[in-house]
Amino acid sequence: MKPLYDFWRALTRGTRFQILFYSAAAAFGILFFLGPKVFRSESSWQPIMLGLGIAFVASSVLGFAQRLFFYDDFRHEMESLVESSLKGYLAVHMFPFINEGLECLYDDRRAALRDFSTHLKLETDRIVIIGSSLKGMLDPTEEQEEKKQLADLLRSKIEEGVTVRFLLTHPALAFLREDAEGRANGAIKREIIRTLRYLLGGRYVGEGEPSIGVPIGHIRLYHGTPTIFSVIVSDRMLVNPYTYQANAYENFSFDVSRRGHKNLYAKILSAHYEKPWDNHATRTVLSDEVMENIDDLTLEDLFPSRLPYLVRPIDAGDSTGNRT
Repeated sequence: MKPLYDFWRALTRGTRFQILFYSAAAAFGILFFLGPKVFRSESSWQPIMLGLGIAFVASSVLGFAQRLFFYDDFRHEMESLVESSLKGYLAVHMFPFINEGLECLYDDRRAALRDFSTHLKLETDRIVIIGSSLKGMLDPTEEQEEKKQLADLLRSKIEEGVTVRFLLTHPALAFLREDAEGRANGAIKREIIRTLRYLLGGRYVGEGEPSIGVPIGHIRLYHGTPTIFSVIVSDRMLVNPYTYQANAYENFSFDVSRRGHKNLYAKILSAHYEKPWDNHATRTVLSDEVMENIDDLTLEDLFPSRLPYLVRPIDAGDSTGNRT
């Protein structure tokens, strides 16, 4: 009995659909083949039915034979073909992304932050956040649970001794984004100043108001409009570009890993954080003195030597910028 059982198992291995298909083909073939003989029909359809019967029976026999004798070889060949095709597709379409360290793409910043918070929780050395007003991430005036959780997470990281730094747009330059985003005059400037007070806490917020408690020396203000919102930890980076006429937090974002061979992570880290953070000409180190005058700072305070060229044209042909 065992040889018969082994034969049956070999014959019927695979998907039930295939077994049912071959069995149905055999049944239809027998029906078409024997029908005219059982009912002694002399119809002109008899040759056609006999032909169909032979075709169905032959197909089922070939199908079962393929499964019995050639199944393993056929499956191996198909697996090899699929594997080679998949490797070819990945090499052409996916390897460039993997090589650059791209991990994931998101529709907007909110979805990206939701996943990236895992890396923030695991970080033990440094967290850097680069942006404008951070309204899409931290906003004490909104009751969104996700923003509260992020604020609590940053607060706990500071308490653990993790260095948390912020590089934000200088409020005096915020007006350059207001028309593009359809905002009222001074709206983004007020948001940045409110965020600075929220980050610092202490004397800069009222009694009982929420704050995070970032050391004042860990915040710097960049003399330029924002280009990329970023959250950086030791081995990962969240990148969220600013488009000309849309809020960044509504724009696509992507996650970059430090392990990429071409190291896109290192390129962005150097050009978008390390160099701007240390460049005295393009940033202001936040201090108590700066905070005391933050509402009144203007372009003249940031660019005293360049202000004449911002408000009046330079004569043509004078490459030095001096008026003739």
